[in-house]
Amino acid sequence: MSLVENPRKRMVLLCALYFAQGLPWGFMDETLINFLMDQGVSKGEAAGVSAVILLPWTFKLIWAPLIDTVTIRSMGKRRPWIIIAQFFMALTLIGILMVPDITTNYRLLALMFFIHNIFASFQDVSTDALAVDILPPGEQGKANGMMWASKLVGFGVGAAGFARVMDASSIETAVLLQIVILIMIMVLPILWVERAGEKRFPWSSGEVPPEARDNFRSLSGVGRNTLLAFSLRTTFVFVIFTLVHNLGPEIGKFTAKGNCLNQLGWTYVEASDMRGLALLPELVLVLLGGFLADRWGRRTVLVIGMTSYGLLNLVAATMPTLWMTSLFPEAYLVFSPGLIAVGAVGFLSMAMRISWTAAAATVFTTYMTLSNVSAIIGKTLVGVLTNPPTVMDPGMVDPEYVAPLTWQNMLNIDASSHIFLIAAALAVIPLILLPLIRPADVDRAKATLGGEKEAENTVSAS
Repeated sequence: MSLVENPRKRMVLLCALYFAQGLPWGFMDETLINFLMDQGVSKGEAAGVSAVILLPWTFKLIWAPLIDTVTIRSMGKRRPWIIIAQFFMALTLIGILMVPDITTNYRLLALMFFIHNIFASFQDVSTDALAVDILPPGEQGKANGMMWASKLVGFGVGAAGFARVMDASSIETAVLLQIVILIMIMVLPILWVERAGEKRFPWSSGEVPPEARDNFRSLSGVGRNTLLAFSLRTTFVFVIFTLVHNLGPEIGKFTAKGNCLNQLGWTYVEASDMRGLALLPELVLVLLGGFLADRWGRRTVLVIGMTSYGLLNLVAATMPTLWMTSLFPEAYLVFSPGLIAVGAVGFLSMAMRISWTAAAATVFTTYMTLSNVSAIIGKTLVGVLTNPPTVMDPGMVDPEYVAPLTWQNMLNIDASSHIFLIAAALAVIPLILLPLIRPADVDRAKATLGGEKEAENTVSAS
């Protein structure tokens, strides 16, 4: 029975594919980044590696039109790309094993991460496209919640579980186990076709329906409808919001982990364990955020999540002695991902709500891509904030002497407090744009053009 015909199969497949995205991501962005900082790599350098890891996710804007226009149609609209991407996700993990010493060759390690995530981002776009195609409207809410939860579980296993594997055995063992898991998951889209009559492979026997014989679609229509979608003030302002909303969370996250690993003497396993413990509250808050978004509105949930995270960083900035306790650092690392996730639920819901025209899927992918760009900028700013330029001290007798006065010295506050203060500000400042983001503007535009179908015809005729 095909995925379109079997609800259980499609739910299992979509959740498994999202788990496959989260597993290596948690290992890379938590376990190995924590390990690098534990071995003496600075917060700024570790954040730079993490930024390189995330960079391929900005390619989603390229993948979406490609996946929409080219496929091996006899195998299904999305399944060929998913199988290819999943295979190379497993294969490229082998590159990590080729790095001789990741603490001294972390830039080479970043390159291996970069290559892997090219295919991980491709798999993400393909999976989202498959979900749009095969999920009936009545299943979309539940499926999205379960898919997101599966990715979080994969991330938690990759972070906490494989930190233990790496500590007990080696990085090689941890990587090989992940390769085996990804290959096992790849078996599912190989076995299960999207629709009745489609083939498992192009060379498989049988005849496909006439509508499944065209491997190419027009790219120009997608481009024209995308430009139309961003012509509204609401969608344009949301682009700006998207580019800045991840700055605060990325800065706060790396500063907190750096404090624990560099100042408090935690090991990378202890830091990764905190990410594993954060999984349960994060799952609860994600599900709660989704429920409240339906009851109170996505805008309200967005404000609650981002403001709560901003307040947490404000406490971290104004009460630096809390970092000398054991309770506050643990509480920060356990609960901050959940607060970020609440804001993310509101953000994703708003992005879906205002994605319109016949190119709505590409519009939504654009927001997701720019969200990753925002995260990359935030990671890059960590290095700037932790290693600021020196300035001339006008009080020195020797005019050629350059005093190492950093921003924290001049502000006379704790070494990391000013960074948490910036993280707090950047978490709430984007909220001033929310009054300009009005879904009703999109509804009026749809009505003016007679709905999405007429919008497609109008743009295509222009």
